[in-house]
Amino acid sequence: MPSRTPARVLLLALFALVAARVVSRPLVHAQAPAAGTTEFVAHEIGTGLRGGYQVVIADLNKDGKPDIIALASGLPELLWYENPGWQKHVLATGVSQLINASVYDIDGDGIPEIAVAQGFTTSTKTSKGQVGILTHGADVTAPWTYKEIDAVPTAHRLRWIDGDGSGRKMLVMAPLIGMDSAAPDYKTPVSIYFYRAPDFKRETVTDTFTGLIHGIEPMAWEGVTGQALMSAGFMGIYLHRFANGRWTPVEMTKGDPDPWPKSGTSDVALGKLGAQKFIATIEPWHGNEVVVYTVNGSTWARHVIDDAITDGHAIVTLDVDADGRDEVIAGQRGGARSLMLYTASRDGNSWTKRAVDDGGMAGAGCAAADLNGDKRTDIVCIGTATANLKWYENVGKK
Repeated sequence: MPSRTPARVLLLALFALVAARVVSRPLVHAQAPAAGTTEFVAHEIGTGLRGGYQVVIADLNKDGKPDIIALASGLPELLWYENPGWQKHVLATGVSQLINASVYDIDGDGIPEIAVAQGFTTSTKTSKGQVGILTHGADVTAPWTYKEIDAVPTAHRLRWIDGDGSGRKMLVMAPLIGMDSAAPDYKTPVSIYFYRAPDFKRETVTDTFTGLIHGIEPMAWEGVTGQALMSAGFMGIYLHRFANGRWTPVEMTKGDPDPWPKSGTSDVALGKLGAQKFIATIEPWHGNEVVVYTVNGSTWARHVIDDAITDGHAIVTLDVDADGRDEVIAGQRGGARSLMLYTASRDGNSWTKRAVDDGGMAGAGCAAADLNGDKRTDIVCIGTATANLKWYENVGKK
């Protein structure tokens, strides 16, 4: 009927738009481990870690073996587990609402200092946002000494970075949101800060952002002496370069194209497929998508490789089989509470996924390192709802 023609045209146009979006977003193909696939053996190292949030891998006793720091927001202490027997020790007591940690050997004695952020809530009115440095004593298994260096409401992410190539790292801190922000838009200015030892005076990386910042990661980058900083938030992904005493941010991609506050990016990691770089992300904030960005001329092309995770919160790139091509690990705090591994095809145009842990890890934070010295890269994750810490030992191809 003529009166229905406009509605029908509109419907067809919307269908075409959705179809085009689906075609441009190649999802992964799920598969079970096949012959010749790298396998992992799970070892549960810790339990009862209420609010398990982040793992950091570092040698804390100068024995040449990487140990594990397990940060759990619901515990009044910061714990570490000693390699190889995974004995539990306490780094700090009397802490509350821990949210992040990062390690760097400031004094050059072979044992790192630990920057920590505590007193975290998602409200600037209730969050103390305390940032401090933990320093070891003669006995590294005894609680370390804490010294506060700053307090910024919703202090959320900490990373040490060699921004100028001097070898002396500075500490970068990103609050989750800016002052006077309110859910769900959080649409007020938010800054990223940095600190240089020994004074640890607060300085500014950028004060031009708006909304929410969830991830910061240091990384090597062409044309940068030292490391650049990649940030992820509602405004997308930015690369920050430090030169001549100041930081310069450059937009790389806007991230998820949906309207604010479902826009942008939550967590970010840099990977490589041979000589080709890619960026892996969780989108949107605490989102359902695992996304890979590849270079397309002067821009980054967006490929959603999975849209079925729940409350995504961990993204790590690692070369599990030492072939020069990185895989992607993604953790989800909700839903199936499974840890997923994504592998690219030879041409990089499609990805397959399989579960490394099917139902036993509500992965909030993961890290990759060779924990047992067998030249294979292992995975360590901590779970929020599962309140556990697991080492996924890479046992090679089976």
